[in-house]
Amino acid sequence: MRKLWVAFFASLVLAMPSWVSARSHAGGGGGDVHLPVGHMWKHEGLDEQKWMEMVQKYTPEQEEEWKKVLDERNALRQQLNDENVKQAIKEKCKKMKKEREAALDRLIDQLVDKKITKEQFKKEWKQLHKKKQWMTKEEKQQLHLLHEQTRQAMENNDQEAMKKLLPQWLDHMKKKNERLAKWLQEVKQG
Repeated sequence: MRKLWVAFFASLVLAMPSWVSARSHAGGGGGDVHLPVGHMWKHEGLDEQKWMEMVQKYTPEQEEEWKKVLDERNALRQQLNDENVKQAIKEKCKKMKKEREAALDRLIDQLVDKKITKEQFKKEWKQLHKKKQWMTKEEKQQLHLLHEQTRQAMENNDQEAMKKLLPQWLDHMKKKNERLAKWLQEVKQG
């Protein structure tokens, strides 16, 4: 019986990346974001030059703060490209994968031994996947809304909207830099 469960969950885990890939290519992914005309979005943001042009035009009083945040983002990206960091990331991913597999094995054993119910198993299974999320569902929805509002403001050349949206983008980038810096520190510490 245990072999059957292990085979089932192994096939489920192995098939999952293809479902995610197919879903995102079909446009049905929950994290999909509508891209503005001209494809000037790069990995959930405009390139640095375009950001600075918009800041100078709509919120020039924040220009220095934007430069600081973008410089920090560039420094973090450079750290990500370091070979030692890349190796540490690979090792951390392997470790995390082993931990998830061990936790799944424990869950399967508990289910097979009838120590937990199917509902408890499903709940614990979901908890395993929640731990690895970079952003909460609410944060993803807020980011999607921010993307859409920015796209509309840019298409309509709405200066007032842009003046309100750019500070929100700045806050988002600061939070993203903080998360990335924290994650890089965790990776480097092992």
